[in-house]
Amino acid sequence: MPANLPQALGFLIGFWLAIVLLTPIGARGDTPREGPAREASTGFSGGPGAGLSGDISGLGPLEAELAQTVSAWRQNRNLVALVRVPALDAVARNHSADMARRGFFSHDTPEGANPVDRIHAGGVSHFSLAGENVGMTSRSNPNAEIFQGWLASPDHHDNLVAPAFNATGVGIARRADGALFYTQVYVTFPR
Repeated sequence: MPANLPQALGFLIGFWLAIVLLTPIGARGDTPREGPAREASTGFSGGPGAGLSGDISGLGPLEAELAQTVSAWRQNRNLVALVRVPALDAVARNHSADMARRGFFSHDTPEGANPVDRIHAGGVSHFSLAGENVGMTSRSNPNAEIFQGWLASPDHHDNLVAPAFNATGVGIARRADGALFYTQVYVTFPR
């Protein structure tokens, strides 16, 4: 119990900081919903690219490079390594392709589906937390721009540094005009 006004103010500031710093783990609009996720999108239930017209062909090397960049960055900060899961790759690709095909850019689909909805629709279960980063670019070095943008955005950065995440999926799709849509899904599976 604080004995004087400076101690009480210190306690309140510390309490406020704890709430702000823990918010990415459980409250903001782009953080966990209904036990699992962080921001949303589609809800496709087919395999990778099922029924989508956003071009996902030939983008595997970019996806692998981004996954490697994020993993190396996390490892340099002593964070848990993210294991790439093919089913999560499919969820991420479907969302990127959906954004490219239908011309929206959001974590939520026009129908309001969120990452938890899309992850479940992709057949992934038994996770305790999920998050998502999205990006769009037409630049010549797309991965660098996307990654730097995520680092500069507080909400996206929160996903990159969330200690609980231990699995990921990456998906990139190309719109007809050449713009690239990025999605990286983050998930916590029990250990």
